Amino acid sequence: MIHHFNPLFFSLLLQYNKTLTILLNMSDKIIIKNTSDADSRTADDTLTREKLYDATETHIEEVGQIMDWFGKRLHEIGLKHDFTKMGANFDEYAEVVLARLPEGEFEETDWCQRHYFEERHHVNSDAKTDVNLLDILEHIADVVDAGKGRAGHVTSKYCDINPILLYRAYWNTIRLVDELLEIKEE
Repeated sequence: MIHHFNPLFFSLLLQYNKTLTILLNMSDKIIIKNTSDADSRTADDTLTREKLYDATETHIEEVGQIMDWFGKRLHEIGLKHDFTKMGANFDEYAEVVLARLPEGEFEETDWCQRHYFEERHHVNSDAKTDVNLLDILEHIADVVDAGKGRAGHVTSKYCDINPILLYRAYWNTIRLVDELLEIKEE
């Protein structure tokens, strides 16, 4: 049986977003060092070529660690993509898809509304205040793969993103990385 979405039930779940916990486990910190000697605006009067080199090398290594963290998170996100279509959810998903509902009605089913709500990559379907660039990248991978794989081409209507959403995702990602890093005092 196809049910329609109950917004009151799902609005209660908004504050319990499991995916963000996966993205930033507090034990998953990257320890960085003070690299004030890597920049003339922050270095003190004792700056030498050796200190400049060492601090710059440290900064480059730390950025590499951050990029590695992003890569691992993207890999984890990719493995969990469309989790609301599989496992215990498959029967309900199959029922909705096999009903061949017209566009508009499909999106109003309980399953589809839950899918949009729980899957962070549906950035245009839910007003996620904590959207980040990892969500945006999953969205891009999803719409391009789904378009090419199902219809042979990318459909532009699924690619449109509000610039305000991108701006929010940018700043939320900065906050995410800021929370990820912990400076080690020497």
